[in-house]
Amino acid sequence: MRTGVATDGSAALAPESAPARSNGRREIFLRVASGVVLAPLGLWAAYAGSLGLLIATAVTGAVAACEWTRMAAQTELPWAKYALYVIMAATSAIAVFLAPKGIELVALVALAGCIISGGVAHLGKGSASSMAFGAIYTTLPFGCFVWIREATPNGQLFLMAILAIVWTTDIAAYFAGRGFGGPLLSPKDSPNKTWTGAIGALVCAGLAGAAVARGAGGDFMHWLVFSLFLSIVGQSGDLLESRFKRLYGVKDTSGLVPGHGGVLDRLDGLIAATVAAAVIVKFLPSLVPALGSAGAG
Repeated sequence: MRTGVATDGSAALAPESAPARSNGRREIFLRVASGVVLAPLGLWAAYAGSLGLLIATAVTGAVAACEWTRMAAQTELPWAKYALYVIMAATSAIAVFLAPKGIELVALVALAGCIISGGVAHLGKGSASSMAFGAIYTTLPFGCFVWIREATPNGQLFLMAILAIVWTTDIAAYFAGRGFGGPLLSPKDSPNKTWTGAIGALVCAGLAGAAVARGAGGDFMHWLVFSLFLSIVGQSGDLLESRFKRLYGVKDTSGLVPGHGGVLDRLDGLIAATVAAAVIVKFLPSLVPALGSAGAG
């Protein structure tokens, strides 16, 4: 998902040439087209739940795991690379299918994948630490996504609210940053994200939270604070993914999603926000904003 801000308006910092404007229009078109296709699929999976959700999330998690392996394995031995592809993809998919039984199982699967993939990478003269971390990074969020939907009160509506807040954050950050420019948010991590985009994202995320409170029930201030928190976490996840790509020397994790790059590029903000939401639900349930009875499902 990319739900993150790919280029938050750096082009607004300097006059654009005709080719730059043309490329900018093409990028916007690709982003919109990808969103029109992918957003309904994501909403359908979250709404329907059950087997459809499990399959869609498992496939997405497996692709994300392969993208991480391609980017971070750093091994030249074919057997090690192929083994890591299989181990990482299987770890993510298994966690997804076990998620309805408990988030503890998701954590155990992620830990097992961390140990195994790290060991294989070490034997294959690759980066054991990168693959160990990657097993958690590409397993835990997808398991949390399913666990929230299938094993928590009002999971259906709560998950859809999370999607709405994160997607609103991403869209607002992109267009606010691109439209107004301004000082860079984190030049070392991403040369394209601006404070204008970040502030615009917070404002629009707050409006999304207010809309959820209005439409689905719940305390307005509670949803407002929760939405702002998820927006900050999601944008931090976006910056973290940008740092990873700089660390490993790649522009995108893949070219699978037109206008966005790869699945990890698209989902970086949602990955962080989903894990944060799951931690709150599991360990700080009193901080979870309430939903009306319509959220049962």
